[in-house]
Amino acid sequence: MINATQTQQIRNYLLQQGFTNLELIDDLVDHLSCEVEILVEDRQIDFTTAFSNAKEKVMPEYAIQIENDLKFLTTKKYNTMIKKLAFIGGYASVVCLCLSILFFSQSLLGSKGSEFKTKAIEARFYMENMNYEGPSKRLNDQLNMLRLNSAVASSKKFDLAETFLIISFILFASLYLPYQFYSKYQRSEQSLQQA
Repeated sequence: MINATQTQQIRNYLLQQGFTNLELIDDLVDHLSCEVEILVEDRQIDFTTAFSNAKEKVMPEYAIQIENDLKFLTTKKYNTMIKKLAFIGGYASVVCLCLSILFFSQSLLGSKGSEFKTKAIEARFYMENMNYEGPSKRLNDQLNMLRLNSAVASSKKFDLAETFLIISFILFASLYLPYQFYSKYQRSEQSLQQA
């Protein structure tokens, strides 16, 4: 177990590194202290060696970046920017989802429309050639061309629908959801502090 002097030594190290956020310093002191205690007990080494090993293991290469990131995320100006980005991401996600549904329905309706066009061409052909009894090469060619064009158009619309759906999920998952989780986390922290 480390003593108060050693804990103060860890705190002084963090202050020398440029940390100013007291809550972050307290968290890092706890984290480093736990790691030092584990190293001292497991390896039977002195505090100085354990503290040096703990710093290498626990602290990132650019430790002060943690505090800078924290300041960036909690500053009102940047917090507002993050909110705007989240809501724009949510809005863009919904727009992409709507476009996806539109193109998907267009793909399905295009398939049905081609069936109706095929029946109309067949009906017109048989009305114009009432005495004709066998299959017609010209009719088959027209129907095959119509089916091909319809299938290509439906396939393109389906591909667009699929692309917009993927974009929608990516925007939603990368911009809107993290903000919502972070926002709920902050509210729960505030309610715990008030309790």
